[in-house]
Amino acid sequence: MKTILFLSFIFFILFLNAQNNHDHNHDTKISDAREIWGDFSSGELIKTSECKWKNSPFGKKVFKRGKLKESFSYLDSIDIYNIVYNSDGLMITGFMVRPKNPGNYPCIIYNRGGNRDFGALLVYNAIVQMGIMAADGYVVIASNYRGNSNSEGKEEFGGSDSRDVLNLIPALNQIEFADTSRIGMFGISRGAMMTYLAMKKNCKIKTAITLGGMNDLFIMKEKRPDMETHVYKQIIPNYKDSLDALLKDRSVTYWANELCSSANLLMMHGSADKACDISMAQTFHDQLKKVNYSHVFVEFNKDNHGCIKHRKEVSNLIKEWFDKYLKNGEEFNEKSSYIFVK
Repeated sequence: MKTILFLSFIFFILFLNAQNNHDHNHDTKISDAREIWGDFSSGELIKTSECKWKNSPFGKKVFKRGKLKESFSYLDSIDIYNIVYNSDGLMITGFMVRPKNPGNYPCIIYNRGGNRDFGALLVYNAIVQMGIMAADGYVVIASNYRGNSNSEGKEEFGGSDSRDVLNLIPALNQIEFADTSRIGMFGISRGAMMTYLAMKKNCKIKTAITLGGMNDLFIMKEKRPDMETHVYKQIIPNYKDSLDALLKDRSVTYWANELCSSANLLMMHGSADKACDISMAQTFHDQLKKVNYSHVFVEFNKDNHGCIKHRKEVSNLIKEWFDKYLKNGEEFNEKSSYIFVK
């Protein structure tokens, strides 16, 4: 597993290069989802098809290389699927990864970061990020959100598209091996915002983990004015008319007391994060303490948005947390709500 974690960092760089080249062939790229998949039958919420990951650009570049292929032996224990599911009548694309062996596995909803095509799910995400989780004994499912990667509808950056996360929950009821009495969430960057919005509305979520999370869109706007120019104004409906209310609706620091009280949270953030400033995590942590919410905030010293310098610690914490609070259903018993990692 340690070798896999190390290689995942290397492949993350390869993934960024692939994104820059827009090499999306064989990923979840559908010219017309409804034409390719067909309409949902009565009562049907999700369709799946085997992902031909070996034919993807990532697979061709990496998995046919001797020793590197051996390091990904965990792929023999999982199945990877392209999915399309029903969200408010829209066909939404994504991925699902689950163990091959029959069983009753807890579920993790993986919430991607970015907006529009930036950060869209690719085969890489399914193999390296979702795949490692699935190999540990989880059904892992992820959405591209409406309006992205040929999903129907229009993205609203935490508006009606937040229902695309919630609508994965009933869809999981139709997935073999999925134990929907045990559902957790993982959100990175913008995906953290989607996670908190889901935790506000649905108490079936037992636990959540966020990394480099977007917790306060006002702080985000202050630290990164480009976000207002290129994201808020462009994709949040009616932004100019009621920006304060719209940003508060998307900023968990303003409604931390409304998070599902039966869940708990592991929040990880790098102190040198230039994409999502650490002050967002610190402010949210203070609010969680005020409302006595079960959580742990881990700050990684001088690390970046993905906490790459502490990738091994991050991966170990994710596994330990989900195993403890999702797979085994233990009661929250952390001794400290704040941990600083040098």
